[in-house]
Amino acid sequence: MKKILYYVSDHGKGHATRSIAIIQEMLKHNIEVIVRNTNALEFFNQSLPNTKIIPGKTDVGSTIKKDGFSIDKNKTKENQIKWIQDLEKNSIAEKHIAEEIKPDLIVSDISAIPFLVAKQISVHSVAISNFSWYDVLNFLPSNELAELKSAYNEADLAIKLPLGTSMNHFKKKLKTGLVSRTTNLSKQELRRTFQMDNYKYSVLFALSGSNFTVSCKKTKDVKIFSMNTKIQGSLRSSDYTNLINGHDLVSNSDLVICKCGYGIISECLTNGIPFYYVIDNEHLEQKSISKELENMGLSNRIMLNDINNITLSPEKLESLQIFHEPNDVNSVVEHLYQFIKN
Repeated sequence: MKKILYYVSDHGKGHATRSIAIIQEMLKHNIEVIVRNTNALEFFNQSLPNTKIIPGKTDVGSTIKKDGFSIDKNKTKENQIKWIQDLEKNSIAEKHIAEEIKPDLIVSDISAIPFLVAKQISVHSVAISNFSWYDVLNFLPSNELAELKSAYNEADLAIKLPLGTSMNHFKKKLKTGLVSRTTNLSKQELRRTFQMDNYKYSVLFALSGSNFTVSCKKTKDVKIFSMNTKIQGSLRSSDYTNLINGHDLVSNSDLVICKCGYGIISECLTNGIPFYYVIDNEHLEQKSISKELENMGLSNRIMLNDINNITLSPEKLESLQIFHEPNDVNSVVEHLYQFIKN
């Protein structure tokens, strides 16, 4: 049986959700996948119960300020410089793990270390992401950026997903469509699952740990759901922060109001769910996502403080633009399969 060692970034849930969608399809090809990750272990264990997960730090992401929303550039810079300076040392430790596994392919979303490991053990490596740390950390010193670029340059291929940065620094790049999880439940099954008997509409708030409290107005036929978002008690919301199959909750929604992250926005698009998003202007990945959405004709950005000026009513929800993008997970899996089928 062929093996893939799959490194998933420890920064943000979006890396984990799309990786799970890809891995689930890879398993159908009778390929063993071993996952390397730390921050989403329970998420992986429940989503991929028969897949081996090896805990281990894969990268360092951006540090968020106390507001739960904005990037702390100074702290991010400090942490990233130390991490990048340790890339070579950490890759040697990773090499020992990879040598025991003996993978036929190493995949990374989007840690730089795996490409150094792949070079050391002479196997192919593929990057899968909508951005690279080299693109979004352009405020780092030139020496660290050069180290990061050099590591990424060892990848045999970068599979570039939509909604992100250019990733032009990779020596070989292939563009695909969106990759995300999509629900297997019918609309009726979704309504039963989320107890919608007394409601006609549902709105999901997913502001990813922001300290902002939602206190907008709504009509009585609208049910409010939340994921990692503070909701004023009078709105009587249902909290599903720990839901593993969050894409089912997205698919049950008539509107999603969220942080501008690849994971939830891709799930809205591939499931045909209207959404509004908020961004941090200092976050280059979010800015890139927002720009691409605008180029697609989706001017759905909303300011955080304007959320509470919205009245969630049937008229409002029925007037929303529905935009449906295909899920291209099978294409991504086919590109990976080409590396290991012989």
